[in-house]
Parts: sequence; structure tokens; C-alpha cells
Amino acid sequence: MKLRPFEIVMIVVFGGMLILSLILLSTFEPKPEEGTVDLGGTISIWGTLPAVTVDGILRGLSEENDGFRAVTYRHIQPEDFDREFVDALADQVPPDLLLVSHERLVKHRNRLQPIPYDLFPERDFRTSYIDGAAIFALSDGLYGLPIAVDPIVMYWNRDMFSTNGFLTPPTTWEEIVSDTVPKLTERDFNRVIQRSAIAMGEYSNVKNAFPVISMLMIQGGSALVTEKNSKYKISLNDSFSSTVKNPFTSAMTFYTNFSNVNNTLYSWNRTLDLDRDMFLREDLASYFGYGSEGRDIEIKNPNLSFDIAEVPQGASATVKRTYGKFYGLMIPRAAKNQNGAFTVMQTLGSVENTKILSDSYNMAPVYRNSLQVGSNDFYGRVIYQSAFNARGWLNPDMDRVGPVFTKVLEDVSSNRKDAASAVNDASVRLQQIY
Repeated sequence: MKLRPFEIVMIVVFGGMLILSLILLSTFEPKPEEGTVDLGGTISIWGTLPAVTVDGILRGLSEENDGFRAVTYRHIQPEDFDREFVDALADQVPPDLLLVSHERLVKHRNRLQPIPYDLFPERDFRTSYIDGAAIFALSDGLYGLPIAVDPIVMYWNRDMFSTNGFLTPPTTWEEIVSDTVPKLTERDFNRVIQRSAIAMGEYSNVKNAFPVISMLMIQGGSALVTEKNSKYKISLNDSFSSTVKNPFTSAMTFYTNFSNVNNTLYSWNRTLDLDRDMFLREDLASYFGYGSEGRDIEIKNPNLSFDIAEVPQGASATVKRTYGKFYGLMIPRAAKNQNGAFTVMQTLGSVENTKILSDSYNMAPVYRNSLQVGSNDFYGRVIYQSAFNARGWLNPDMDRVGPVFTKVLEDVSSNRKDAASAVNDASVRLQQIY
């Protein structure tokens, strides 16, 4: 059938429109709904904190924004985290985001992606967060967005203290030396410890030996460890103050006094059970633990009459200090979706969400304005107060620092070396780990 010119024109026009429509349909991307965040794919978060709180926040975010349905959180036991993370990198299936403490920062630094200061100015960082959170601020950028801090506090047995005439816990180390240990420690005629006032001097049966020793160093004015251009300088035995000398040596000397059978402060030894277990069964008057442990202690022994207090300070101290474990969100260098991970990091790291996270884990938020509001929670009030004074340090590897500290304690306790020599050897060994 012969087509007329008009029909040919119509066929060409409609054919062209059909082809154009197909092209437009193939390239069309629907405009995201208002408020929807495009994360560019899935986001996998791995962390050492329990999943219940993070999962709850992610559920709430996904209800408001479909983009967060692509975000998942996996809780990994702290003792397994390093191995699983390194294995995932080797298998090229890394997570996109980590939620871990600063104690893993140095060990994994070369596996982490720093946030450059032109993206988040250091001045703004230090203005927003408490001083201790600067542990994440290294010379080439921010290696973590702070989420919470878990400070070391002192738990004390009300019944044991009141029975011996103490209505309040000690606030200074001088009180502990002169009153608390002599009156609350019970030994038989062979100097076998029946009950103890304080657990110090050993490493294996003091649950938080590392943070307690670190706390004593920090209170002594230790310059700790400084970093510049990815190089670390160990200054544990150097002090910022000209009036305080050898804070690492002083901390180890003080700590070992409590396990020296010939010392009047003798109240602990390696034959005793773990200090936290002894506190739970009322054979230990005071226990130095993280603020996050309070609820668990309460659950483990509902009949235990105990309270929480800030850690003692030196009588002449002009500033308060304790050790704190700072948790932050970090992006692995090998993350397949770094842009999406950064967006999730910013969302979880907001003032509102960090407050929810920290309170749920019985820790303290790291934003200055959040801490200033304070807490009316039984444990939270002291934890918040302690958070302002909490500091950490750039330890090289927790699994390797423990044996170094243990060697110092054993050398001093057995009189193989004096504290100064043992500490010098420890500083050399620590430098080698870095």
C-alpha cells in the first residue's frame, strides 16, 4: 500500500517520539523524596558496644528516612575484634564504619581514613567536644568522631565503710593511706588477707589494672605519649610540671606498695580472686571500675549496698583527673562506601544521638553542652562529673602493653629492680611496640 506524504510524516514523528520516550525512561531517576538521604549503597558498621542501642537508633532513623534501611550494625566481642577486622581486610570485605574505643587507634591507624582538618577544623572540634576527646585529633586529621566516654570511678561498699566509722568515701589518696587501708583491711596473725580495702599492686587479678595505673600517671602530671607526623614519643615519665618528677615511676611505686607484704599498706596479692568478684561478695571495700559497670554490679548482687564516687586525687592537686575510655566512629581506608559512611558518621555523631548512645551504655556524652546540662541518674551524675576530667593516652597495643606493665610490677615486687630501672626498661619496650 502506497502511503501519502502526510502519513509518512506522521509515522516519522510518532516513531521519533517513541524512541525519545524510551531513551528518557531508560535514563530517568526518580527524585528522592524530601528528607531522604542517598547513602550510595549499604553501610556496614562493626563495633565493640552491644547492638541493642545502635539498632534502636538505626530503626528510628530508617522510619524517618528510608536511606538508613541500608545501614546495619554488628556487635563483636572486644577480645575478637582485632582479629576479625584484620581478617575482613585481608578478605577484601571490610566494614564501612567502626565504633570502637581510642585504645585501638594506634594499632589500626594505618588502616583508618583520617578526616582532614579543612573538612572539620581542629578549632571547631576542640570547641565542641570535651578536652579528653582530642585523643582522636592527630597531626594529619581526625581519626574518629567522638561518641561517648567511659571514665574510671570508685565503687565503695557502704556497709563496710560505715561499720568502720566512715560515712563518706575517701576523696584523697592521703586519706586512703592514713585511714581507709589501716581500718578496712583485715589480716590474720600470719598477715594473710581476709578482707581488703583496696585492690592494687598486681595486674592479673585487678580487672582494670591498665586504666588504674594510667589514672595514677595522669594524676601525677605525665606527658604520656605525643604524636607528630605519625611518629610517637613516649613521655610517660616526663611531667608538664617542674614541681612533679617521674610520674610513671611514682605511679608504679605507689601502686606496688599495696602488694608489698612488708609495707604497712599491704592489702592485696596475686593469690586473691579478681577484685571485682571480691567486691561483689563484700570482701573488698572499694573497687575502681568504669562507670558503665555500675548497672551490671547492681544486677550481679542486688543485695550489695554500694555507691559510686569520683576517684581520689592528691591532697595538693589543683585539677582533677581520671582515666577515660573514649569511643568514636572511624572509617576504614578500605571501606567501599566512604561517602555513605561519612554521612552515617555525622548522623550518629549528632548531639542528640550521642546523648542517647552514651546514656544507654551508662557512659557520658562528649559534647560540652551535653555534659553541662548534667544528669539526674543515680550513676550518671558522677559519671558526667568524671567525664570532664577524663583523659586517655595513645597506647600502642593493649595486648602488648599488659605484659610490659606486668613485668614492671613483678620486677619491683620481687626486688629484682627498683622502680626507676623497671620503668626505664618498660619505656624502651613500649617504644619498640610503636
